[in-house]
Amino acid sequence: MSAPIHATSLEALSNHGFEKVVLAIGVFDGVHKGHQSILERLKKMARRLAARPVVLTFHPHPRSVLRPGEPILLLTSPERKMELLAAEGVEAVVRFPFSKDFAELSAEEFLEDCLLAPDVEVKGVCVGSKWRFGHKGKGDKNTLEKYARAHGFDFQPVEELVLDGTLVSSTAIRRAVAGGRLDDAAKMLGRRHAVSGKVVKGDSIGRSVLKTPTANLLVDNEILPPPGVYACLATMDGRSAVHTAAVFVGDSPTFRTRKRHRADLEAHLIDFEGDLEGRKILVEFVARIRETRAFPFPEDLKTEMERDVGKTREIIQRIQRA
Repeated sequence: MSAPIHATSLEALSNHGFEKVVLAIGVFDGVHKGHQSILERLKKMARRLAARPVVLTFHPHPRSVLRPGEPILLLTSPERKMELLAAEGVEAVVRFPFSKDFAELSAEEFLEDCLLAPDVEVKGVCVGSKWRFGHKGKGDKNTLEKYARAHGFDFQPVEELVLDGTLVSSTAIRRAVAGGRLDDAAKMLGRRHAVSGKVVKGDSIGRSVLKTPTANLLVDNEILPPPGVYACLATMDGRSAVHTAAVFVGDSPTFRTRKRHRADLEAHLIDFEGDLEGRKILVEFVARIRETRAFPFPEDLKTEMERDVGKTREIIQRIQRA
C-alpha cells in the first residue's frame, strides 16, 4: 500500500500525472463506515469514467476555524487519515487550507475554487447526501447537482449510513469514545478506535518505583476515552509488529503530589524491552479494565498494575484466538 499523493490544490495534481479525476469531498475525520461507503462509490465512478480516485478535504478542521472557542479533538491525526484513505484505494488527497476567508465564499465560489483547474479535468463528484458547503452552509446536493450539469461532470450523492438506529458520523463516534462506549465506536469506525503519539521523557516512576516501565505519550490532538486502564494493541513507527499493551489514560492520583511531566496516556508494552523515547506509537483500544483510583502506598499500585497486566494478556489472547 503506497501513500497517496498529497497536494494543496487540484491543479497541483497535474505535476504528478493526474489528468482526469473523480472527487469525494468532505472532512473525512475518522474515515468511518459512512466515509467508506462514499469511497466505495468513488472507486466505482473512477472505473466507469476512466479517472483516478481523489479525496478533497480541508485543514485545519472547519469547526476549529468557525468556532475557535470550541476546540475539537479529532478521531484521526492528519497522518493517520492519509494512511486510512490509502487503505481505501484513494490515489491522491487534495487538502485545501481552510480559513475564515475561505469560509466566507459563496457556494458557487467554493465550487469554482475547489473544482476548476486548467490541467486537471473533474469527471465526477460524490459526497454525503447531507453535506453542506459555502458561506453559512448554503450549498447542498441540489447546488452541486446543478453545477455538475452546467460543467458536464457526473454527480452522485451518497445516503448517510445508519447502524442500529444511529446515524454514523464523526460527531457520533466522538461521543461514543468520550463516553467510553468503545464497542459502539468500533462498529461505526469499522475498526477499533486508535490514537497516535510521540513518546516523551517521563519521571521513570513506572520503572524505578513500580517495576513496570511505561512509555509516556503525547497524543496528536485526538480524542481519548475516559480515564482508566485499558487493554490495548500497539504498533511503533508504522511497522507491522503488534505489541500487547496495558494503557493508563488520565492523571495518576497516586503520584499527584509529585512534579509530573505532561502525558496524555502511559503505555506499558508487555514483554518489550528497549528505549522508546522519541518513537511514534499507535495505540488501539480493545477493552476497559478498570477506573482510576488512588492507592495509599506505591506497593498497592504495583500489585494492581500486575493484575492489570495479567487481565490485559487474557483479553488480548482471547481476541487473538477468536
